[in-house]
Amino acid sequence: MDALIAMKATGPPDEFAYKMNLSRSMLFETLQEMKGMGVDIRYSIIRESYYYADSRRIIIKVSRAAEEKTDNFG
Repeated sequence: MDALIAMKATGPPDEFAYKMNLSRSMLFETLQEMKGMGVDIRYSIIRESYYYADSRRIIIKVSRAAEEKTDNFG
């Protein structure tokens, strides 16, 4: 989603939803959640694409937690 918005390559809402494998209503809910977190996402009628209006983004980082050491004695 981030890459498509950053490249201004989302297409109109129906196409964007299709690209993301989301329903149109779920796409709008997701965009609203992002906007609620302070990301300024707008839609250009001329380009027919969503775009970021400033440099704010949501960064999600996934990392593996340290594994617990266990002693296996027989």
